[in-house]
Amino acid sequence: MKAESFAAIRPYRPEDAAELVEVFRRSVIVIGALDYSSEQVQAWASRAPGAEEMHRRYTDGRLALVAVDASDRPVAFGDLERDGHLDFLYAAPEVAGQGAASAIYARLEAHALASGLARLYTEASEAARRFFERKGFEVLARRELKIGETSIHNYAMEAWL
Repeated sequence: MKAESFAAIRPYRPEDAAELVEVFRRSVIVIGALDYSSEQVQAWASRAPGAEEMHRRYTDGRLALVAVDASDRPVAFGDLERDGHLDFLYAAPEVAGQGAASAIYARLEAHALASGLARLYTEASEAARRFFERKGFEVLARRELKIGETSIHNYAMEAWL
């Protein structure tokens, strides 16, 4: 069995905000480049929230979880809004595919079930689409978007619990 790339999963802390923004940006730039053009990746990365916005989102009542390494440094993060929306689920490139995002997702799903939610939904990139399909999500639609003048797509997805 492969060793996990993280030491623990814990709730979001205010001091995590800037590091989560950095995980977001690095994930988009490195992992996003596997499925999107450099122009699309740069447009997507430009949509990264700032640290203040990340903190505002992660203290608005949603469940926000962070996977950390042995030094308590964030390496992945994800959240679940009260209505079942999964807004963010990102892993740093150096730990992608090593279990951190899956462990966060498992905790978010368990929380959703315990909260009585019947459905989870998200908007997923190409890489995230493959991840969520492995978790039982179905694609509802491919969504064509514009970020400035750049066309990019993602997928509306859902899973019934």
